[in-house]
Amino acid sequence: MTTSAFDPSKCQCKEPAQPIVDEQQEPQQQEQQHIEIPESLPPPPKELMDKINSNLLKDRVLIVATANYGMRNHVYNWIESMKNTGEEKFLIFCFDQKLYDHLTLAGYGDRASLIPDVWFHQQVEADFKTYFSKEYRIITHSKTLVVQQLLYLDVTVFFTDVDIVWLRPRMVEFVNAFLQIRQETHVLFQQEGFNQQEINSGFYLMRPTVEMKRLLAETIQIQDSNDAKTQQGAMNAALNNLNMDLRTSSVVLLDVLHFPNGFVYYDHDLPNKHGIKPFMVHANYLVGDDKKIKLIESNFWYLNDTWLDQMDAELEKSMAKKSEKKKMSKKIASLSPSSKTQSNNN
Repeated sequence: MTTSAFDPSKCQCKEPAQPIVDEQQEPQQQEQQHIEIPESLPPPPKELMDKINSNLLKDRVLIVATANYGMRNHVYNWIESMKNTGEEKFLIFCFDQKLYDHLTLAGYGDRASLIPDVWFHQQVEADFKTYFSKEYRIITHSKTLVVQQLLYLDVTVFFTDVDIVWLRPRMVEFVNAFLQIRQETHVLFQQEGFNQQEINSGFYLMRPTVEMKRLLAETIQIQDSNDAKTQQGAMNAALNNLNMDLRTSSVVLLDVLHFPNGFVYYDHDLPNKHGIKPFMVHANYLVGDDKKIKLIESNFWYLNDTWLDQMDAELEKSMAKKSEKKKMSKKIASLSPSSKTQSNNN
């Protein structure tokens, strides 16, 4: 059986949506747009700062993810995939108390933290959210706010969505090498699609430079002023104002064969067609249960679902006990002094 090589020029594939570029906007208007770049940000609580410092890798690289309780199965699958590659240090920023309690119960309290309330522009709910819903945009927006805070702590952020599986050891070292060998490179992004015109904001390594702080500040400003944009759409729009010349740009794209998105891996199977073992696979372009189904079919589902069910039940019991104690405390506090004395005498 003869297998023909993939020829992009003959591909009839439907490309994902192109990056949003407002060609009618005058360059002068873009230059005049005022972006406020904070000189500094308030330091995080000591407990969070201690967790950041204890999970730093070489060159002050910190593997970062954000999630809410509804994403917990993907969170634990992501953790298991990293453990399989020998990566033990990371920090998960939790949007809600329930996920933080779950991770703590599972033994990951030293690698998890609630997001300080002052970092939020809008509050995030605990349920799993549908792509392009208003709540989903709030979640993705909050990811940028977390990374912005970390850049001001002189941290090089390795951001990764939790619907990503890590497949090969020393991936951080490999990607970080591209930062270290070219000082002009400030960020390496996974691609969206394979046309090299749009970045995926769910997987990147970013230096804490002024230019990157400006990029995030503009991304935040765009999304704050436009409820219809996801974080990825806002970041791609902000990138339009950076120097994107191949020879001098601070922005570099990771190749799609070693760092494939869901369109490349699941829709077109390009790494397997070319005999390439990727460093990771991003299960984007898949919605709801399709993510897990595809990961299972690819043998990329490492989580023991029975264990997760048991942990869920244990957490619910713990929460019920806390709730009962809280109700009892309120009931006692509401009693008059004479009633309390009488109750104690009884």
